[in-house]
Amino acid sequence: PYPADLAGYLRGEVGRVRVGAFSTAVPALVVPAVRALREEHPGLTVSVREAEAAEAYGMLAEGAVDLALSLAAHAPTARDPRFTGFVLHADPLDIALPAGHPLAGKSGLRLAELADEPWIFGHSGPWSEITTTVCETAGFAPEQAHTAADWSAILAMVGAGMGVALLPRMATAERGTGSLRAESAARVAVRVLEHDRPRRHVVAAVRRGAEEWPGLGRVIEALRNVQLN
Repeated sequence: PYPADLAGYLRGEVGRVRVGAFSTAVPALVVPAVRALREEHPGLTVSVREAEAAEAYGMLAEGAVDLALSLAAHAPTARDPRFTGFVLHADPLDIALPAGHPLAGKSGLRLAELADEPWIFGHSGPWSEITTTVCETAGFAPEQAHTAADWSAILAMVGAGMGVALLPRMATAERGTGSLRAESAARVAVRVLEHDRPRRHVVAAVRRGAEEWPGLGRVIEALRNVQLN
């Protein structure tokens, strides 16, 4: 009955949330969150649109999605009057090395030990900036031997012994259990940088004022509850 549906909507138990999310976030964050929501709040429906930051925030402003996900580096400033922002996750950055690399089996590996290695990362944009900043924080400027933006291409080059690369934990989750595609797994060693602990930050935004609806809050909570390790 309509009153019951209205009451459920007002409690955030019934309704539809449209999410725009960047490609790596869809399998790593959005899909597990939707799975959890189906069990805990079956009256909430989530529809997903894969979109990079500029498109996602454009759709959010136009009302085509209700929630946009991006890296913090791509997000509008907190002063933007159109949106309310939320921090979702600090995504750890691991290091991918050729499996036969002398440091691949070393415990307590530090980023500075890879200062003289050839590096693989994008030629421009936030991921290039993140790699450069993380390495500079560790005390060196990375030598960019090869450029690629696709994780499969980056891992293929690492597996071929062409260099090393930072790998977001979410990109590992994208490839499912076992971390990497089968053809790459035997050739690539992924190590946690426990000393340096580099991170990138994943954020979300809604249209200002929309956060008052509990249904959106439930989706944001489900996204935050996803484990990236």
